[in-house]
Formats: sequence, C-alpha cells, structure tokens
Amino acid sequence: MHIHSRAAPRSTHIPSMIGVGEPPEGRTRNAIRQGHLHGVVAAVTAVGFLYLVGAYGVEFFTIPSGSMVPTLLPDDSVLVNRFIYHVRSPRRGDIVVFHFPQADGRDFIKRVIGLPGDVVEEQDGRFRVNGLPIQDPWVRPPCAGLGAVPSMPARRVPDDQVFVLGDNREASLDSRYWGTVDARHIIGKAVMVCWSRGAHWWDIRWRRIGRWLP
Repeated sequence: MHIHSRAAPRSTHIPSMIGVGEPPEGRTRNAIRQGHLHGVVAAVTAVGFLYLVGAYGVEFFTIPSGSMVPTLLPDDSVLVNRFIYHVRSPRRGDIVVFHFPQADGRDFIKRVIGLPGDVVEEQDGRFRVNGLPIQDPWVRPPCAGLGAVPSMPARRVPDDQVFVLGDNREASLDSRYWGTVDARHIIGKAVMVCWSRGAHWWDIRWRRIGRWLP
C-alpha cells in the first residue's frame, strides 16, 4: 500500500504595509513646504497682477481746474482706463487724460473732438468737424457779458494726433491754443467719477460718486 503524502501548501507571505513609506513627521514637513510654495506663488501672482493693473489697467486722476465743468468739477477724482487704447483708438467724445510735454509733462484732461485727418474749425463759438456741426450737449453755455470765443480757422488734424477741447470752453486751455495732442501721450480714458468733494474735506458730493462718463 502506498501512502501518498501531501506536501503542505506553501504560504504566500504578503508584507505588511504598516510602517512602509515616509514617517508621519516627514509627510508633515512636505505639507508645510508645499504650503509655503503655494503661498509664494500666490504672492508673486498678486504682485504681478497689481503691477499689470497699475501699468496697463486703471489709474486715478484728480481734476485740478474748472476746464471740464459741468461734466467734471474741481476735486472730482476719476477712474482712468489705461488699457482701452491698447485695443482701440480714441474716439470723438472720449474724455482722455494725457501728458503734455510742452507744459513740463503735466497731465491734463480734455474731450476728444477731432481725429487724425479731420478738419476742425470754429465759427461764432460753434465747432464743426469736416464741415458738420458737432453735437456737444455736455458743453457749458457761455456766460452773458463775456463775449464769444474768437473763431478759429480750419485746421487739419495730423496723423497720430487728436484735437481736444475742455467742456468749459471759456475757461479751458486746449488745442485751440497749444495745438493737437500726440496719441502716444494719452494715458487713458476717464470712465467714472469715483470720488468728489467740495472746498472742505467734509463736503463730500455723494451724488456725483459712481457717475459713469460717456
């Protein structure tokens, strides 16, 4: 009689995963390092965004005089869109802030009336562009007794230039007196009154704040 012995089955050893890998304190250090890295990336992104906003986005400009009355009053602060003229050219009616090198590089704010190639003239206090009267409901009516602003002969606006006027024609130094503005010197388009106050710090003109400009 043969006795068949059965070999004992081989046991398969499966190593335990417990204790394999990085210890908990190592994982904590990695998490802290990753958190620091994310914080640095977020900070750099925020600084870059603020730089782009300042360089190409928005800027604030305070109105120094009454040359744009009644649209803008002295001590109004306006939000200036610096980016818009990177994607399109100035248009008639835009209120623009610009450097003027002939005035020691100071910044001015006026309204665009004439574009490159336009012929601008003034007759009896009324302006015409290419022979047609402009629609300017924003202009302050002339004060009685001061007389009409002298007429201006026809002028053609050169290439890459704009012809600008103040809305308060009787109290504005503009293209009538010192010529056209180089488009390269335009900082941006005024889009909104973001703050306004009177002669005293407590005299806040609340109704003007948040007013959008055409």
